[in-house]
Amino acid sequence: MPAAAPSREALRTLRQRGSLVLGWLAVVGGYGMALWSLVSGEPSLGFIGGAALVGSLGVVLFVKPSLTISLHGVHVRNPLRRTVIPWVRLQDVGTRWNLELYFQGATGADGERPDRHVTSWAIATHVQRQRGGGLLGALSPRRLEQVTQREAEPAASRGTTVGSAAQSVEVALQEWREMVADRRAEVSTEGEVERTWEGVDLLAVLLPLLLIAVAVVL
Repeated sequence: MPAAAPSREALRTLRQRGSLVLGWLAVVGGYGMALWSLVSGEPSLGFIGGAALVGSLGVVLFVKPSLTISLHGVHVRNPLRRTVIPWVRLQDVGTRWNLELYFQGATGADGERPDRHVTSWAIATHVQRQRGGGLLGALSPRRLEQVTQREAEPAASRGTTVGSAAQSVEVALQEWREMVADRRAEVSTEGEVERTWEGVDLLAVLLPLLLIAVAVVL
């Protein structure tokens, strides 16, 4: 695997519109209030830290998370963590509360590759409560299965759903297998799963928390 981050070889990046809208509202509102406090002439360290934390959480939790399909595999960007799964290690795709990707982990001391999975924060199932069904009805396995099946049906107006994202990954995996069978030179048949921390995200959250802590102490 040549790189851990999505590159120019990325074929498609999937996000859900609702999360993006919520995230950008938090970014504009949080950082906007922090900036307003700075230019108002009476800046409060605690207020600035709290407002900046809202903006940072908007970025980390809602704007940055994504699922990118590339020529070499799937890039799962979750809050604070990034996972890169080469096609050769991807085993299956699941849909429950979120999109789940099952893959082979690193070779252990016994020479075996344990089964692992990662959940995509960016691709979630939207469960709507049926009238008269109550909360338990909305969360029942039968209800969740109905929602997953509905989201798997093509519907461009709904944007990215768990079903459509799973279908995109499965189609790309099948295309990769066909390219391997055709011995295409640009297709990699090697690579290990890479799981790394997002240092920028950590700083974006820790710095506002530090400001809040300083304000409390002072």
